[in-house]
Amino acid sequence: MVFRILVADDQDDCLQAVANLLRRPGFDVEMVADGSDALRRLMDGPFDLSVMDVHMPNLTGIEILGHLRRTGQSVPSILMTGNPSRAIEAAAMELGAATVLHKPVQAEILRITVEQIFSRRS
Repeated sequence: MVFRILVADDQDDCLQAVANLLRRPGFDVEMVADGSDALRRLMDGPFDLSVMDVHMPNLTGIEILGHLRRTGQSVPSILMTGNPSRAIEAAAMELGAATVLHKPVQAEILRITVEQIFSRRS
């Protein structure tokens, strides 16, 4: 089985780093650099996971989760933020995010989180 993962971040260094961490056999990783592109790709899906920055141009990760929920789409999601707050974490979790990771994202934490999400699906 191949898992499709969408990585969305407007900071190219973070986008590339996260995508590279996730690239391995069995994972098909696609990248976008803004919220509108992320939403469009997720709606066109199917994706098994999204890993998105909270703050992106055009749409935030929180807004994307809200839109997915309103349209009945379900994609497990990990949000990332360089400006963590209880409000962001509460909003993300209320909209169904699996977790919110703080930037810079630690490689091992990301790997473990992704493995846990996919192990629940099998």
